[in-house]
Amino acid sequence: MVAFIERLSNLAGIIAASLIGIAIGIVCQMVFIRYVLVGSAAWQTEVVTYSLVAATMLGSAYVLKERGHVSVGLVMVYASDNVRRIMQMIGDFIVFLFAALMFWKGFELTEQAFRGNWTTDSIYEFPMWIPYLSMPVGFGLLALQAIACMINASRHEGLTHKREH
Repeated sequence: MVAFIERLSNLAGIIAASLIGIAIGIVCQMVFIRYVLVGSAAWQTEVVTYSLVAATMLGSAYVLKERGHVSVGLVMVYASDNVRRIMQMIGDFIVFLFAALMFWKGFELTEQAFRGNWTTDSIYEFPMWIPYLSMPVGFGLLALQAIACMINASRHEGLTHKREH
C-alpha cells in the first residue's frame, strides 16, 4: 500500500511540474501576443493562474514524500531515533487531519460548482469545478501520503534529520 501511495505522489509531482511548465509556456505565448503581435490574450491569465494553483495542490503530496518542506531540525538532530520517530508521526498525523478536512471542504466546493454550473466571469466562462477539482484531489493525495509517512515512521523508515557521526 505504501509503495502504491508513493507512486501516486510521484505521478502527482510529475503532473505538478508539467503544469508549471505549461504555465511558463503560456506566459511566454501571452507576452509574444501582447507585445509583438499587439493582440489580446483573454484566456491565458486564467489558465496560468489555475495551473499554478493546481500544481501547488497536486505537488504537495510529492513534497511531503520527499520531506521537502521547510522545517526546523535543531530538536530533531539531537533527539534519539525513537523521539524523532514519534515527533515525525505526530507531525504527519497533524498533516493528515488538515488534509482530510481540506479534502472534504474541497469536495463540497467542487460539487457545488459542478451542480450550480459555476463559471468564471471572463468571456470564455470556464467551468469552475475544473480548477476546484485540484483541491480534493491534491489534499486527498496529501492525506494518503501522510498515512504512508506515518507507516514508514512506525517501521523506522524515512526518518529525517539524522545525526551525522
